[in-house]
Amino acid sequence: MSQSKVDKYTVIELRLTDAELAALERRAKDAGYQDVRSYLEAIVKGGGPSPPAQGESLEGLAKRLERLIQDMLNPFTQKVDDLAKRLAQIEEDIESLRQERQAAQPQAERREAEAGGRQGGSTAVERLRRQGVVFQEELPWLKAPDKFFAKLGREGAVVLTLSDGKAAVDPEFWKKFVAEVESTSLKDPRQVSDKVQADMGDRAAALFNKMVRSGLIIYDEDTKKWRVAKTAGKGSGGPPEYEAEEDEEDEEGYL
Repeated sequence: MSQSKVDKYTVIELRLTDAELAALERRAKDAGYQDVRSYLEAIVKGGGPSPPAQGESLEGLAKRLERLIQDMLNPFTQKVDDLAKRLAQIEEDIESLRQERQAAQPQAERREAEAGGRQGGSTAVERLRRQGVVFQEELPWLKAPDKFFAKLGREGAVVLTLSDGKAAVDPEFWKKFVAEVESTSLKDPRQVSDKVQADMGDRAAALFNKMVRSGLIIYDEDTKKWRVAKTAGKGSGGPPEYEAEEDEEDEEGYL
């Protein structure tokens, strides 16, 4: 009894990108095939748009099929490559503009500070009024920071000597800040800092933290209140003094 002949199959593997596969699927659909597999089988078996030559080896067939697919996908891959190059160029341009802006910003601030010095400090005072508080560490280009802050003090700003440098505070901002700190019942300085930040912003919270570290704000265990040093902003030397709870603060004491 003769045995039935069993067909042998050879597996051909093609590695395609997502874009290449999508283009091949569209090509198969346009040719009337349900899927890519049917389309490729038709091409291999001679029923598709490009039938194989008679007697062609499997290796030759695979190479021809690969070239055929590559020819179909080349226009799309070229467009993808062009788009990628354009995006890369745009990213480089954006980064260049960002660096130029960062480099120009300190120069602009320096010109503003210098102009303020030439004009009696009016420009610096206007900036201080907008920001509420300015710290010495933010003005690294100042050649004579003591003179600069002294000029702000003569213009009415509250000048503080902190552990890490000087600070100038707008008078209106200072009054709100002192009232905010001395009215809270919270004891934990981190909670107080968070509350000041929520009510007055990041710069007020930074001022509170710096003054606590400098000993210009302390928590009074007797009154259960935070106290701002009386000498803060007066420019006097010696250890700081603190307000008694019942004392009414004189506005000039902060200027």
